[in-house]
Amino acid sequence: MDRKEWTLGPDDAQKRLDRVLRRILANNSQGAIESALRKVLVKVNGKKADAAYVTKQGDLLSVASFLLSQNTGFGQGADAPTKAGPLPFDVIFENEHLLFIDKPAGISVHDGPDCVAQVFSAQKNGSLSFVSAPLHRLDKGTSGLLAVSKSAEGARWFCQKIKDHEIKKFYWGIALGRLDQEELWEDPVDGKSAKTIATPLKRGLFEGNEITLVQYQIFTGRKRQIRSQSAGRGLALLGDKAFGSGDGRFYLRSMRMEFPDNDLGLPAAIDAPEPQDFLAFFK
Repeated sequence: MDRKEWTLGPDDAQKRLDRVLRRILANNSQGAIESALRKVLVKVNGKKADAAYVTKQGDLLSVASFLLSQNTGFGQGADAPTKAGPLPFDVIFENEHLLFIDKPAGISVHDGPDCVAQVFSAQKNGSLSFVSAPLHRLDKGTSGLLAVSKSAEGARWFCQKIKDHEIKKFYWGIALGRLDQEELWEDPVDGKSAKTIATPLKRGLFEGNEITLVQYQIFTGRKRQIRSQSAGRGLALLGDKAFGSGDGRFYLRSMRMEFPDNDLGLPAAIDAPEPQDFLAFFK
């Protein structure tokens, strides 16, 4: 029987075998994959394996070629996936584990055919099962720094540090109103505790109304946290129709992340470029 073989790399290790196979055999159901395993149409290190087998780096995976002929994207020519075209985003920082892009306002992170997640799902990386993906949320209308996984190790590290609140995240926003001094905001957002430090950076006028350029440091990651907390204090983001008034184009940007000591090659901090459209309001 003609077979296609792959040696599993680090991003394919420590996963259930059926999870690895779901990407290779994307046009097959879970039941069909389990049937292929029972019929030994899929082998690991030359032996029969079941769906729950936990893969290891260096495992030799072989799959009957006729199964691959039913799927587009794998097993058709090249031994490994090839990289897709250039990214449609400005890259701020990149290494083998993580990538940080400057997400434009107006582009969704996870929803829709043109979202960031969809773009990265098409970026082939030589792994059979690992897919690069955004590692946190930004509202569609929020621009700026967004972290994307490039390896399973990078994804695990980043998600754990976010969970442990060891990554500090800072945003800039234009608030309609006057913030005179730094304030600590602690209140519920969607029924969960939310914590933010708001610091005024600049003050100005827009159509006769006071506005403030505010730095927000968030300690929790509630949905629309900054927009909700700011509006709740009479400081709705300029243009934020959902929490105030305007045309829906609000001014909020992910500006900076600070990281603990790490073995991934990340610097102490990564910054997005200053938004010139924001600063134009304060000249």
